[in-house]
Amino acid sequence: MVALLDRKMQLKHVLLFGAVVLLCCLYLVYDKCLLATINSYQVLDDHNRARAARIEQEVGGDRRTRYILLYTSFFSERWWGLLAETLGPDYFAYRHCPATDCVLTSNRQLLRAVADYDAVVFHVATGWDGPLPAVRSPHQLYVAALMESPAHTKHSLALDGSYFNWTMTYRLDSDVLFNYRNVVDLESGEVIGPAVRPSWRNGFDEYGNASLVELVQRKRKAAAQFVSHCGALSGRDRLVQALQSAGLEVDVYGRCGTLNCPRGKPECSQMLDTVYWFYLSFENSLCVDYVTEKLYNALEHHIVPVVFGGADYNRFMPPGSYIDAQAFRTAGELAEHLRYLMDNPAEYVRYFWWKQHYALEDTNQYCDLCQRLHSVSARERVQYYRDIKAWWYDDACTARSKIEF
Repeated sequence: MVALLDRKMQLKHVLLFGAVVLLCCLYLVYDKCLLATINSYQVLDDHNRARAARIEQEVGGDRRTRYILLYTSFFSERWWGLLAETLGPDYFAYRHCPATDCVLTSNRQLLRAVADYDAVVFHVATGWDGPLPAVRSPHQLYVAALMESPAHTKHSLALDGSYFNWTMTYRLDSDVLFNYRNVVDLESGEVIGPAVRPSWRNGFDEYGNASLVELVQRKRKAAAQFVSHCGALSGRDRLVQALQSAGLEVDVYGRCGTLNCPRGKPECSQMLDTVYWFYLSFENSLCVDYVTEKLYNALEHHIVPVVFGGADYNRFMPPGSYIDAQAFRTAGELAEHLRYLMDNPAEYVRYFWWKQHYALEDTNQYCDLCQRLHSVSARERVQYYRDIKAWWYDDACTARSKIEF
């Protein structure tokens, strides 16, 4: 009997010991799995820490000057309208650029070889006045610059795929924006437009200004247009004629009209404030994001611009700062609306509501280009346009306007 009890006790101890061993094994397996998981995360964490340290070192240490070569002429301007053939960090500092360690030049001999420049900029609106670079360095960025619409691009752009790394144009999906003016919030100092989805303030419906009403009541003519490119593809000449046929008085200055007022003459600017109610900012092409200086020429004065183009103008200026001809069914309806505003000055001055919240500022594409050349992404990301011709032309323009005339 005693022997039987001893065997039971021994079996119990064996089972208990086995359970302990099994638990230990399970614990060890779990611990190893947990350790493996921790190690996996540790690898990721170590990588992120090392990368952050490397980026911080590069940002702090890679202060070398970036060299930008304007390889072609800008139409007939070898210096691209700049004041000197070569401009250094002092120029970028004077323009209050975020990054200033850049040299901008049209002198191909400034460095030992073209392949030594960080960025090489080509004006691709027209044919080039020389051969392409014979040698290209892997670190270089080739930039396609363009301010003309696709309808007036005379370069074939039939280059081998991957030739251009960046674009510098007026289009908002460009790598570097090459535009005329920015709209800045007076309170925050932030650039609000142009942008794909700008966040504009409201204020049109509530705005009133008795002194402005008194000022605009002295205006005596309906509309002015300044244009020297006649027979434009957009049909703007015919739209003006349709407005005139609808009874709206339009004075046309330049080669396409009967009147003349030299550019830069003070009287030409003054009459926009004192003589005319509307400024016809009609573009020569109906293309995506194609907005030229015509809009901003008007916005600098107390005159309401009437725009006609292919852009979404809310990307460029707040609603209620302009009148979009494309929002009207016919030229007659547009003319009727303009006459209504002339008869109701208090309604007319609402179009100046934005001036108490925003200001226009000059832009500088070279500031943006310099800053991007110093960015981490420019050093770490390889980018090129496989088919820049398709990017520029596909679905970019239309030949048919929304307004009938």
